[in-house]
Formats: sequence, structure tokens, C-alpha cells
Amino acid sequence: MLFNSDSVKEWDAILNKYSIALDHHVVSKKDETLAELDEWYQNTLPTILATRKPQSIDSSELCKLMSWKLKRGKFRPNLAKLAASNADSVVKAASQKAFALIASSSLKAALAEMSSLKGVGPATASAILCAAAPEKVPFMADETMASVPGLGPIAYTAGYYLKFAEKVIDKAAALKRNGAKTSSPHLVEKALWTEYMLDKYNIEKKNSSSSSSSSSSSSAPKTAAKKSSDTTKGVAATEKEQEKATVSKRKDAPAIGNEDQEGADQKKKLRSSSRTTRSA
Repeated sequence: MLFNSDSVKEWDAILNKYSIALDHHVVSKKDETLAELDEWYQNTLPTILATRKPQSIDSSELCKLMSWKLKRGKFRPNLAKLAASNADSVVKAASQKAFALIASSSLKAALAEMSSLKGVGPATASAILCAAAPEKVPFMADETMASVPGLGPIAYTAGYYLKFAEKVIDKAAALKRNGAKTSSPHLVEKALWTEYMLDKYNIEKKNSSSSSSSSSSSSAPKTAAKKSSDTTKGVAATEKEQEKATVSKRKDAPAIGNEDQEGADQKKKLRSSSRTTRSA
């Protein structure tokens, strides 16, 4: 398990394979828009937020971020509808306050503020905060949580997220002291997601960083699919075998729950909102 490793080379080599892992995931999901959304979330949005004063997101950015999260992980259409029901002014006010709390190193309070929006639970809140402060906040992805030992069964709660975040933040600090490229909570979380997907799709992990970059164009299915349909067929033909291999490799990882507690909490929030006729 990567999380237990202190090897800078191992962490950085896995992180370098993120694009390869993502390409296989895009093919598996059969949705090319995921690649575009991921580029926006990983690079464009953080750049926008870094220069926006005061820092905040608007309702359209919230909806786009939600689309990225649901396409990358489990698709929950109700969450998208709930997120879209927030008024733009409410989204801007909540995110501005949450980002200010992150700047003062109050992750718990920032998470609570972001989670006040309809459709936004701890996982989505962490994605928003991570985009604004990747050097301080990791994203709460199912695959990443399953890759961190000692957390127990996955729960979509603020308490569980804070335990997860503490471990990831500590690991990032240790790697940074040793000169790793994987030196922030977001990059640690990103590397863990990559390792999970490399296992899921049975992709070689032991290549050096130099060979991984040279092999990217030949092994990445999204790119190869444009040149030949054989790659896509190959990925599809071996999915069942890869899934069996994943189950065997990750027996010790915490199981990802079948029920999305975040979605359930948001349904309760919407029913409560309707009773009190609170406006968005």
C-alpha cells in the first residue's frame, strides 16, 4: 500500500502516472467529458480562484465541480439537482466565508460553512476547498479514503473526513521534508487515487518516471483510441479480469459503502428546507 511507504521515488513515480490512470478511467466510464472536466478542476479552477479577490466560487462553478465529482466517482443525479438549486449569491457568500476560514487554518469550520449549501456534503465541500487551497486541503474521494489505513469503514461525515484529512496532511508534510514532488495534501490524495486506479485497471506501476512519460502516449487509451480502436476494445475485453484482480489486491482496504450518506443527508436537508419554506 502506497500510503505506508516513505519512498519519495515511489510516491513521485505513482503521481507521474495520474494521466495514464485517468485515461483508462475515462475509457471505462465511456465519457470523454470527464477528461475535460478534470483538466478544469485540477488546473483551470485553482488558477482562477488564486487570482480572484475576494476568493469565492459562483453557482455555475459549483455545478461544474459537482459534474466533475459525480463523473469521476459515483453518479448521483439528485446531488446535481440540489446543487443547482442554490442561488448564486448564496454560493458566493458561503464559499467566500469558507475560503477565509481555510486561510486562518480552520478546516472544520470551513467544511461546515461549505456544507450549508444544498447538495453539498463533506465530500463535495472538500472538493471546493481543495480547489481553493490544494496546499492545505485534500479531496474526499472514495478511492483515496479506501487507500488510507486505520480509518475504519468509510462514512460520509465531517468527523470521518477530518480524520482522513489529518492523515493525508501529515503524510504530505513528511514527504515535503524529504524533498518529494508529492508535497501537498492534494498531491498525496491524487497519488493515492492514481495507485487505486492503476490496480483497478491492472496498469504497471514499477516503471521509472522517465519511462512512464515516454510510455504515456502508447499506453494511454484515450490517446490510443483516436489512432486505433484496438486499445478501447482491449480495455473493454479485460475489464472483468481487472475487476477480479482489484478485489484480490485490495482485500485489506476499507470497503466503499453502497449507500451514499452524503446524498441521503442532502435529501433530508431539502425536505427540511421545504417544510420551513426557506428560500435559496
